[in-house]
Amino acid sequence: MTRPLSYLLVAAALAGCGKPGVQLVPVSGTVDLDGAPLVEGTVYFKTVATGAIEAFAVKDGKFSGNAEFGARHVEVTAYRSKPLKDDPMKGEIQESLVGPAYNIDSKLTATVTAEGPNTFKFDVRGK
Repeated sequence: MTRPLSYLLVAAALAGCGKPGVQLVPVSGTVDLDGAPLVEGTVYFKTVATGAIEAFAVKDGKFSGNAEFGARHVEVTAYRSKPLKDDPMKGEIQESLVGPAYNIDSKLTATVTAEGPNTFKFDVRGK
């Protein structure tokens, strides 16, 4: 095979093998932490099989955005800065406000449909 022909085949493959656009639909909802609106955090909608993930900022207990439809695994995170004890450099660490049962070990789910309305409420607990 000549070089120009191989370049042409590679270019054609790259141009024609793109995955069709993923359809995103509006989602929104609320997040309560220990019975009160989560002041600030993030909600993640994940599809483990495909690697799809959308992150939605939570502000005053509310979030909104666009997500791929289908069955989604949901995780909620929120952190606060905490000073390190006895640290002369005045360092800080990020302390999780949300218990692992709602993020790393989450069993939360959401089914996002093309028809909507796709409004969700998540009640989570602290550590």
